[in-house]
Amino acid sequence: MQPSDYIAALAVVISVAASWLAYYASMKSHQTATKSHEASSYHAGTDLFMQLDLVFVEYPHVRPYFYNGKTLSEDDASYHRVQAVAELMLDVFEWIWHRREGISDVDRQAWADYVGSMFALSPVLRDYHLGHLAWHPTITDLYFAQGEFAGITFPQQQHHQQQRSREGA
Repeated sequence: MQPSDYIAALAVVISVAASWLAYYASMKSHQTATKSHEASSYHAGTDLFMQLDLVFVEYPHVRPYFYNGKTLSEDDASYHRVQAVAELMLDVFEWIWHRREGISDVDRQAWADYVGSMFALSPVLRDYHLGHLAWHPTITDLYFAQGEFAGITFPQQQHHQQQRSREGA
């Protein structure tokens, strides 16, 4: 073997080692980024949820609309505040559920159960959501998937059903 052959073989070994080190470093970087994303998702979600909790501390009179099934009429003195809290609650739900891939399976299920419980407890939350489906698409998808809205025909569905009927006729 010529000295140049040794140099070429050494260059290949160094190249393979450098490639392996680069791959290892990128995998470690990916793992770190994933953990960082998970941590930031938890913290941001927790912060949003704490802000929502503070609303109920500051305005305890709106809590029964969300936790005790109290209905809301337009002449209620708290109408606009309760509607604003419903929108805030749905925005928090949407944000957290949109980032569900960054949370553990156990927490994801607990979160889905919590959202389902809130929908079950609050006619205000259900009505507000049904009136603004496009504003909270991942929550809407969650409840179509879990059958929460079984038996309800939404305006968008009626439009699509009418369109299909016309095309089929």
